[in-house]
Amino acid sequence: MQYHPWRRLRELVHVTLHWHDDGPAGWCRHSTQDVSIRRGMTQAERRSTVTHEVVHLERGPAVRGFSEREEREVDKEAARRLLPDIREVGEALAWASCVDEAADELWVDRGTLRARLEHLHPAERAYLRRRLADDDVHQEETA
Repeated sequence: MQYHPWRRLRELVHVTLHWHDDGPAGWCRHSTQDVSIRRGMTQAERRSTVTHEVVHLERGPAVRGFSEREEREVDKEAARRLLPDIREVGEALAWASCVDEAADELWVDRGTLRARLEHLHPAERAYLRRRLADDDVHQEETA
């Protein structure tokens, strides 16, 4: 089942969406339940950013002194929501010529794809190794 970040944000009826120029891709303010997204991003960047900010809202404010750890956890969860099927990730990586192209194919930004790849379960890592090795063998056979 595909995750729909805009639908999830709409379900959070107490949250107000704003748009800003310049600055970070997005931010959320827990005290006022506001989320702001930077104008001018691609659809994949907006989708990734909205998911990231929704996860922040759901988790609540970070404990003082743990903001870097909180960002890593939010990145990890947002990436899993947007890229739950490792087979789709494997197909995009096998097809694409670079990470940016794979991210575009998966409809996420590069940072989200990288976060997903950095936090693989051992079984997912093994699957990707096999899948990408199979693709290398196929390319050698056709060359």
